[in-house]
Amino acid sequence: MNDIDVKVDEYSCFPTMIYKFEADLSDYYDDMLEYIKIQPMVVDGIIQTKDDLYTLETFGPLLEVVRHATGNILKNLQYDDYKEIEITGMWGNHMQEGRSHPPHTHSNNVMSGVYYIESSKDASSIQFFDPKPQASVLKPKGNATWQNSSMLQFRSDVGTGLIFPSWLQHWVPPTSAGRTSISWNCIIRGDYGSREEYQYAYL
Repeated sequence: MNDIDVKVDEYSCFPTMIYKFEADLSDYYDDMLEYIKIQPMVVDGIIQTKDDLYTLETFGPLLEVVRHATGNILKNLQYDDYKEIEITGMWGNHMQEGRSHPPHTHSNNVMSGVYYIESSKDASSIQFFDPKPQASVLKPKGNATWQNSSMLQFRSDVGTGLIFPSWLQHWVPPTSAGRTSISWNCIIRGDYGSREEYQYAYL
């Protein structure tokens, strides 16, 4: 039996896509940080602004990047006929040392995202949970990879952003250093989806 050579093909079926982008908006960081950190609302040790940043000129350059990046994602998914990417909320978060952000999703939206404007190597990463039921039943004894893990994390590097499905559960564990980010939600307007009940892709 040891002499049998069996070729095995691998298919990534029904993937959960998380998109990462880089955008140098450093010319605007000081103004964005100043606005976020003077906000009086503190939730569980996190300074959080109202969710209307997309209406403010200070955050206009980021809004433009978000719309462009989301448009590229929709085009890649073949949702070319949408009319508008509507931002339903955009807010700033300044997480102080020792604080965390509990597991959550972003209800009543299609895509959500986060962009980092202040961080360090000691700041916590954002972590995403595998949405499949029972995903954590089998845990490998060896090294964890993106293929065998029930949780994935992305570093909170300044100048990088992530866009992900709003239904995907995520959290930020207790951080060892302060970090500041801007998050947003969006919905897609227009007749962009198929009217077929099921869609079939052949491998």
